[in-house]
Amino acid sequence: MSEQLINLYTHRIATTDKPCFICNKYTSSVLRTDNGLDWFYTCESHLSDRGFATPIPEPEPEPKLPVVQSTRVSISQKDDSSKSKSDPDINQEKDKSNDSTKVESKQQEGKEDNIKEQTEDKQQVATPKSPEQPQPPKSTKPKQYKLHSNIFYLREDKLNKKRQKEEAQKILSKLPNVPKNSLQ
Repeated sequence: MSEQLINLYTHRIATTDKPCFICNKYTSSVLRTDNGLDWFYTCESHLSDRGFATPIPEPEPEPKLPVVQSTRVSISQKDDSSKSKSDPDINQEKDKSNDSTKVESKQQEGKEDNIKEQTEDKQQVATPKSPEQPQPPKSTKPKQYKLHSNIFYLREDKLNKKRQKEEAQKILSKLPNVPKNSLQ
């Protein structure tokens, strides 16, 4: 069973130039279906033409929600306060152990900060600072287009003719050959 052609084309850049499907000018811009069933060369100017194709806008990424740690802290504080009412000796031991771990973590952070500063200083000395130029955000996904109904019909028709030709070749290969010798 043959696959159905879907009117959703992805814009790609080819390594070689070939004639445009519409105007026969050489171009390296290609429109291709995701399933690879249909592809064709087209000029960049045709892609901006509303009578040829309509760009499909990319869905905007959902904003990331900030992690709320204050609720986690408040829950743990509530647990600690309920335990402190029951057994004060255990709380004192926990506070001492928490204080010692806090001091150790602060010391480690201080060491890491010193190491980072030293490496940054070395990088600054090795490479002079160049003025930072804002770079435009790179699009991770190629643009997608929906062809105008008339253009899509031409693509479907061409694909159907290609399929019919292949089917005819299969049928012809099954038929017997014409006799080469004369009947007399």
